[in-house]
Amino acid sequence: MRLTWSYFLVTTTIVSVVQSSKLYCLTHRGSVHDLQTCSTSKTRSISAASLSSNAATNIPNGNKVIFDLNCQADSITCEGVSTTLAKAADIITSVFQFESPLIINASFINFCQEYKDCDDNGVSSIGQAYPTISYIMVDTTDNITRMYPQPLLKQFTDLKVKPNWATYDINAQFNTEVNWYFTNNPDPISSKETDFLTNVVHEMIHGLGFVTSWSDDLYKVLAPLFDQDLDRFITPSLLASTAFEQILVGYDRPQPFWGFVEFPLDKFLNFKVESTNVTFPFTTITKQLNYFMNSNALFRSVIDLANTWYGSGAYNHAVDIYSKSVTELDVLAIIQGEPVIALETSVKPYSTGSSLCHVDQEKYVNSAEYLMVYTAKRGIGITQLNSIYPHGPIGPKLRKLMAGLGYKINSENPSRPVLNYWNPPNGLVKTPSNPDPSFTVNLNGPARSPTTSPSAFVTTHTASSTPTTFNLPHIINFVFLLPLLLLFL
Repeated sequence: MRLTWSYFLVTTTIVSVVQSSKLYCLTHRGSVHDLQTCSTSKTRSISAASLSSNAATNIPNGNKVIFDLNCQADSITCEGVSTTLAKAADIITSVFQFESPLIINASFINFCQEYKDCDDNGVSSIGQAYPTISYIMVDTTDNITRMYPQPLLKQFTDLKVKPNWATYDINAQFNTEVNWYFTNNPDPISSKETDFLTNVVHEMIHGLGFVTSWSDDLYKVLAPLFDQDLDRFITPSLLASTAFEQILVGYDRPQPFWGFVEFPLDKFLNFKVESTNVTFPFTTITKQLNYFMNSNALFRSVIDLANTWYGSGAYNHAVDIYSKSVTELDVLAIIQGEPVIALETSVKPYSTGSSLCHVDQEKYVNSAEYLMVYTAKRGIGITQLNSIYPHGPIGPKLRKLMAGLGYKINSENPSRPVLNYWNPPNGLVKTPSNPDPSFTVNLNGPARSPTTSPSAFVTTHTASSTPTTFNLPHIINFVFLLPLLLLFL
């Protein structure tokens, strides 16, 4: 019996312009049904109790994490939850020096009742955490478009134009049906208990930006179109998938292609060249993939997209990088030329939510970097591990990585590139500068229409079959997201 941590890309909502026609952001939801705009708070107002005890205006230097808790359990359990969240905040703020307070919308609820996420043959979700909003930014150091989660972008204090920040920086939910061990329990943790503190700190690191855009989602959509086996591949997220609710839902619908978009962590991912010590950034592959159709095409259907993709060099690059992502110790996070930590690449086939967004299980599970492996044992928690690793659960390699993302960390200097807000380039298909582009059609390939619709990674949010339309630059609808889920087996 073991605890497995993973995050899953799940569709969500939306994006609107905030304060200026040049700011685009996307809101993240654990539910695919609740559409919100990012110009206002996407969740409930901060509770009076939270404000009275942790008022943001009274926090020295902004170095504080505030949990606003909605606890749907008995008073004793809720006291355990609250005490443990406070301890998690202490651990995080003992390492991170935030430029402004971070407010976490935390809920302790029954997943089966709230989300119909019930125990299925011993497998059940135990928790999830994710940034409420990410902003579409262009990193001027390499001209790559990346999605910056709000808690990370808030550290970039030199932004010339600051967004109208959402009330909450991270949303977190934890399942009441788990046999949790809380920090106020005077007894030692038992072999059947799951340490709530470890869970919370692990999930908060994901919520702060330890997430990757690389996945096999596009492969899973296209594979049913081919009679022969399609070689497995991975890509970053489709940028167009953030703007159209209907993309890759029906095989016969027009499919815009705007290229691929990374998360900030992806900038530091590097793969080893076989039998050498030479490494190359994943971003070099992102750039190659973005040459596909010059990141500006409207395919008549997914079939046309699949045929064109299959015959392209981009497909070959995506297949090659897949092989690196499933070869143990072949992917490293490298910051300023220094290899920092090995990412999880031992899972076969590639597992979105486990691969690349955790550290290598075998190498680090019994080390100071244990926090971000993708599995953890019951019956042991941070309190016991602190006797072995006295610097706490956030190990030195993880600290260096988070500083590389842009956080100010004790003993580590942050790396903060100059960022510009992304705007649709002139002539981009299905935008006001090119509203009615010609279709790209490709019938000369092996892809064919299946008998069923795809189980797409971007799903429909409404009953309507009409594709979303929008008018830039006033409002743009974005669909994308990633809740971070914990599963125990």
